[in-house]
Formats: sequence, C-alpha cells, structure tokens
Amino acid sequence: MSARPGTHLKPRHAELLIALDDTRHLGRAADRLHMSQPAASKALLQLEEQVGYTLFSRTPQGTQPTPAGEVMILHARHTLGSAVRVQAELQAAQLRGHCLLRLGTLPSAAATVAPPLINALCGQLPALEVTLLEGVLDDLLHKLDHGELDIVLGRLGGRALPAGCASLRLYDEPICVVAATDHPLAGADALTLASVHALPWVLPLPGTMMSERLAQAFEPAGLTLPAARMQSNSLLATLAQVCHSDWLAAMPLAIARYHERQGLIRILPLRMQAHFGAIAAVYRRHAAPMPAVQAALDWLTQTLVQPHQTAS
Repeated sequence: MSARPGTHLKPRHAELLIALDDTRHLGRAADRLHMSQPAASKALLQLEEQVGYTLFSRTPQGTQPTPAGEVMILHARHTLGSAVRVQAELQAAQLRGHCLLRLGTLPSAAATVAPPLINALCGQLPALEVTLLEGVLDDLLHKLDHGELDIVLGRLGGRALPAGCASLRLYDEPICVVAATDHPLAGADALTLASVHALPWVLPLPGTMMSERLAQAFEPAGLTLPAARMQSNSLLATLAQVCHSDWLAAMPLAIARYHERQGLIRILPLRMQAHFGAIAAVYRRHAAPMPAVQAALDWLTQTLVQPHQTAS
C-alpha cells in the first residue's frame, strides 16, 4: 500500500486493533466486539487504506501484527486509555466537583508510600478524589497500560514495563529482621546473623527475588538461608505468625518500621548488607498531564527519590 497520512483513530478502529492484538485471530476479535467477521475484516481493510500500510498478516500462528501494526496498536491503546482517563475525570468533575487520581499499589508500597502521598496531595488539591487499588504487579501494569490507572507504586523486581510506560525509582528497600515484641531477643543491644541462624524463621517463597536477596544477606557471614519453618508470600500472614510465636522474619525496613510504630513487632539489631530491591512509581509516559497525576509525580520526586535516581 502507498503511505499517506491518516493516523486518526476512531474508537471502533482502536478497539479492533486491541482485540486483534489480544486474540491474534480475526474471528475471536470480531466476537469480542460483537461484530460479524466480514464486518471486522472490512473495518480492518478500511483502516489499512486510511493509514497506508498493512497492519496484520495471516500466518499459521494466527493474525500477526506487522511492524506498522505494532505502532498502530500502541497508538490505539494510548487513544482508548486517554479517553477512559478523560471520561473518568469529567465524571468526577461533573458529579462531585472533584479531580481524580487512580493509584495502583503493591503491598510493598501500600502502607509506606501511598498514605503520605495521598495526604500530601489532598493538602495541595482539596477537591482531589483518590481511588486506590492493591494488586499483583502484572494486573496493575495491565490496567496502567490500558488507561485504567494513572500510577502504579511498588517493587518492580526487574520486570519489563509496557511500551509507553516509564518508571521513577524512589528508594532501595533495606532488609531487616523482626520478632514479636515479647521475643527474648527483642531487648538485645546487638546481634549477629550467626546468633539467629538456627532459630525458627518465616521465609519468602523459594525462587522469588526476596528469597534470593535474603540469601545474599547471609552470604557475607558464610551462612546459607536458615531452615524455614514456614514459607509465605503474604505480608499479613507473616506478621501474624511472628506476632503469635517466637519465630523471626525478614521484611523491608520501611514496612517493619511502620508496624513497629503500631506496637506489633520489634526490629532486631542486625546489620544486613543486602536489600530487597527498589520501590518505584510507574506511569504512562505520554498520558495527558492531568493535574493530580503531575502533582503526584512531583511530590514523589521531591520527597522520596534518592540522590542520583532518575526516571527510566
């Protein structure tokens, strides 16, 4: 096809591109959009004529996007995501006189980053309405990529970001060891890793980044990971087990400090030479600069970003 300008996407064309990308099958994409397959095929042909490029090719593996198709799929996701974002903002403004911020958070940031961020923003923007969704990283990034969230907070662990998203590295999470407030070691002045190695532990699940980082923390002392009495990926379950037993657990320092202030646990005086990874804020690089989103990124940059950290 001859190239000519014409990249403005109608919502129906954008939906078709995304459905084709998700299903890689014209018939299933048509079913998702409640269209007949001939109608979907005609709409795709019209769009290809409009942009001047072939966007999908039929292969034994299904309907595969061409390089030009990949570009238009990204454009479609941004178009629909921006439309969803603007519609939500308009609804908040019309019904309640509010501006809107939609945050996604992992447990690693839910109690440490989200509350001070929300408090600061509500002080700056009295009409701010915040939606906070806690979840797993893949689901939150999917929602961010589709314009259903504005910012995702948490530990990325080296995960690749969706195209068009950027991350703002906030701070590294030092590892600490915690115990119940009445644990025999709770009042100790100093401890070594060797002195706690044989005690009962709640450990992260094997094969996770947290397990690997904790193993690295024991290596300088010539020790392997302690034997696990329990393995858990649940912060709440780990806290409950520690509070009701004489078991130890390792957790990020910021989270441990928060729960220590609540009188639930004690941080033991151990020097750890490793960390659990960085906490970051992920956002859509080319999203419309809504006031609440920009204010959130500004506050995070000014308040939490460690020196020499930049967006990626």
